[in-house]
Amino acid sequence: MTEPPNGPERASPKSATRDANSAASDEYIGRLSSIEEIAAAVRSCTRCGLAETRINAVPGEGSDSPSILFIGEGPGANEDEQGRTFVGRAGKLLDELLGAVPLLRSDVFITNVVKCRPPGNRDPLPKEVRACWPYLEAQISLLKPHVIATLGRHAMNRFLTNTRISDQHGRATVWRDIVIFPLYHPAAALRSTTLRQTLENDIRGLPAAVLQSLEMSATRSQTPSEIDVSIANDPIPPASTEPSVDDEANKNRLF
Repeated sequence: MTEPPNGPERASPKSATRDANSAASDEYIGRLSSIEEIAAAVRSCTRCGLAETRINAVPGEGSDSPSILFIGEGPGANEDEQGRTFVGRAGKLLDELLGAVPLLRSDVFITNVVKCRPPGNRDPLPKEVRACWPYLEAQISLLKPHVIATLGRHAMNRFLTNTRISDQHGRATVWRDIVIFPLYHPAAALRSTTLRQTLENDIRGLPAAVLQSLEMSATRSQTPSEIDVSIANDPIPPASTEPSVDDEANKNRLF
């Protein structure tokens, strides 16, 4: 597992045993072979202090072969009570916006960076993000989405560091051969008519983002001779991306 984009903290000698246990736990999470196994591990997780204050852990829900993976920052009060993602007012708005694409909740997968509610809906602490990061990486690896749609600036910054959501919303960026598509958080849209309209306009761009990902997959699957011909016919070189993850099994999905 790689570190979350915020990076690791410097370990102290007193934390050596704890770090070793954490590394072993990370390896165990990386070996989980289904979304259901990850969900079970999340529900019994005690890797950080949020386990002591949660009512329910919230692993995520949706299709097990989604073209689009939505990622928020963390569960709220309603999600904590029900153990499900985006079930409050913001969740209802998200469902409504998905319908404009059109998509159903069952067509996509929805999860969060951290799987337990931070007390008082505060921002997750770096150590809490690190504790949950292996679960998110395992979900991404198994789901193999074409597009990761981040909801809100905090979720976006886990993938696109040192960026502003006001600059990035509705724009596709490549991360590990997956298209990252930042969106404003539905909760913010509930407080602003302008942001709600912006979010609705942006979310309608998801089909184009999926098509961009499919085109990238097609390019990666070409033989060297095919790539040479493609380059000869198109003088503009393809954009460079980070190291690939295998999405061949689902490359022909649109939604």
